[in-house]
Amino acid sequence: MEKYICFRFDIDTHICLQKGVPNLLKLFENYNAKCTFFVSMGRSFDRSSFLKEKFKYGFSNKTTQGTFSMFSKLGVTNSIVALLLNPKIGAIQKKILQDIINHGHELGLHGGKNHTLWEKNAKNWNEEKILQEIDYGLGYFRQHQLPQPISFASPCWQSPLGIGNVLRQRGFSVLADEYFTGKQPNPEVSGLIHFPTNVLGQHGNVGFVENLRALGYSSEEILSEFERQLDSEGKYKMVFDHPFYIGIKEFEILSKMIEISIKKGYKVDSLHNISKYI
Repeated sequence: MEKYICFRFDIDTHICLQKGVPNLLKLFENYNAKCTFFVSMGRSFDRSSFLKEKFKYGFSNKTTQGTFSMFSKLGVTNSIVALLLNPKIGAIQKKILQDIINHGHELGLHGGKNHTLWEKNAKNWNEEKILQEIDYGLGYFRQHQLPQPISFASPCWQSPLGIGNVLRQRGFSVLADEYFTGKQPNPEVSGLIHFPTNVLGQHGNVGFVENLRALGYSSEEILSEFERQLDSEGKYKMVFDHPFYIGIKEFEILSKMIEISIKKGYKVDSLHNISKYI
């Protein structure tokens, strides 16, 4: 049985799409490999939530969960633009999104109108509200003349109750809202497949490379941990990070991760394609 790995990238800021994605497209083209991008069509931040969190936890470069601060990852200028202008993400970047499709990658939907508001509130939304949020994103897929997405991922893994019913109504067949070491895809009788992220750092809901780097791992240690998890049981793996961080700051290590995957016999592919194989 062939082994598969998906490199998943969540596009949750304007700079992820503008600067990170083009680099990733070039890199994956070098290896004739495919990946899955989950794009948020709406805005990144809710200013009141952001300020409350920063006053509570401070503006340091690292948190206790092993992550880098927004200012550390995006830089001061990009962070200021994000906070002051809070631009829409995929809604105003038709060309780059079309480039993703033209390179043969998958483009899935990542939430709705606002990444932060989904993270903070989606657990309390009813199905009507969830449907409104998802329809907002799908509207931009149609407006940009992009293929109807089959894969969905909630911002910050916050999967609300009832989302499965909503996704099936809109033609989705893949939900990627779980992270658990060693877990394999779980097809439901209804046809919705849960694809877990299972190549994890010490904190599963943080990007793999970002988390280990923030915890002080060297490049050699990160690659060793990645290789160890590829050697674990199971024919399917998925690892995730964010396009700007790994596509700018950790470009070299990502390249080595792809090479290791191929060397170990993994087919590097999108969730859309892997869902056909399994």
